[in-house]
Amino acid sequence: MRLRDMNEMGAIDSGSQRDHGENERTQAILLADALIELGTPVSLVRVMVCLHLNGETTSKNLQQSCELRQPEISTAIKRLVELSLVETKRSGSEGRGRPSHIYTLCEPLATCVGVLLNDAEKQIITLQRGIENVQRITRSL
Repeated sequence: MRLRDMNEMGAIDSGSQRDHGENERTQAILLADALIELGTPVSLVRVMVCLHLNGETTSKNLQQSCELRQPEISTAIKRLVELSLVETKRSGSEGRGRPSHIYTLCEPLATCVGVLLNDAEKQIITLQRGIENVQRITRSL
């Protein structure tokens, strides 16, 4: 599953800034698609890319920008916080509502990708060991 068009994830104004912004957005989307092909959850990738492109934002904005439901945002944020890639700040509520949270990517995108790749490599090693174990057991049958 490829990442949907994320053009609404932040427009940059005027000339060369727009060109640079479009290039950055294009590169981020290509990177996102590659991570998804590796098996990284789509919601996690979308949230990470959105935070990279837009900076700090709320859950509600993430829902709109990433085209995800609240539970998907929460799951992705929880995992990104576990990996120490996202910081969460409380934002006071106005009136009687629940306080909202503001999320910030706390590492550059390249560092975040490195952490995700490291995690994928650990999973590969675990799978390789499991395959070797199954093959060893099968040979002894």
